[in-house]
Amino acid sequence: MPFQDVDEATVVETPRPPTAIERWVRRIFVEDWSLKLLALAITLVLWFAVAGQNKPVTIRTGVQLNFIRPATLDISNDPPKTVDVLLTGSRNDLDQISTPNLVATVDVSDQRPGERVVRLRDRVQIELPEGVKIESFQPSIIPIRLEPRVERSAEVEVKTEGAPADGYELYDVRSAQNTVRVIGPQSRVDALKKAPTETISIAGKKESFTLRQVAIDIPDQKLDLLDALVDVEVTIGEKRAEKTFVGVPALSASGAAVWPANAEVTLSGPASMISQLRPEEVRIVVDMSANGTNVARVDLPITIKDRIKLLSIKPSQFSIVR
Repeated sequence: MPFQDVDEATVVETPRPPTAIERWVRRIFVEDWSLKLLALAITLVLWFAVAGQNKPVTIRTGVQLNFIRPATLDISNDPPKTVDVLLTGSRNDLDQISTPNLVATVDVSDQRPGERVVRLRDRVQIELPEGVKIESFQPSIIPIRLEPRVERSAEVEVKTEGAPADGYELYDVRSAQNTVRVIGPQSRVDALKKAPTETISIAGKKESFTLRQVAIDIPDQKLDLLDALVDVEVTIGEKRAEKTFVGVPALSASGAAVWPANAEVTLSGPASMISQLRPEEVRIVVDMSANGTNVARVDLPITIKDRIKLLSIKPSQFSIVR
């Protein structure tokens, strides 16, 4: 029976079980390596994002100017209403700012009348998050002119547009309140001649009308109105015509004779009314005034006298015959 050489026999080695350290390394670096690589990528992205949010950045934005002035003074020129401001801070802090509503308060309450130069960096206050600071303003300097703040009355001027209907005309337009009070810088107030109303349309109108609470429309934004609304009366009527009456008799109020005994009278009023007025309905009455002078007036039928206007009496002087 043949025997196999011991040296030629195959020796099978039993695998050694991994140690605890080897198992730990394998779990970290080998098992589920794709998920671990994804988690590492996400971590890096988040780290860079957070680091970027905390890195200081600078932005430029517009800011509204609000001036605090002395109580007895006013700014008469037109400084800019907004300026640009450079702000520095973290992205998170800057995102907390509502830039459209950002207001810069400029305190000039310690200034006296005259031309002044305001350095914004020295006088501006802005409500900002704690981590945000102001770098600069553009422009950084603003000129202002301070004047005494005064008040006075201005005559109301009623503005109209359009024309009444055919055969009609505008007789009169007036405000129930003749003047309104305005307040503002002295030079601006002194330059105001009249206080115009908003425009009132009379296009195609045939009758008189009244408008309540018509706005005063002063174009100068530096002036404040203490009486901003008025009532307006618009008088519209038939087109007027003129008519002259010759040889109109004249008498004194007591019935005594006067000289001259006749005169020429010119009247104006609605065309239909003037055309129907007869010569015998017109007469001149001479009264003696308180100072002893004679005053002539025209006497008309009571139904029309309030709508007829006297234009002239020739001659205009009369003597009472004693």
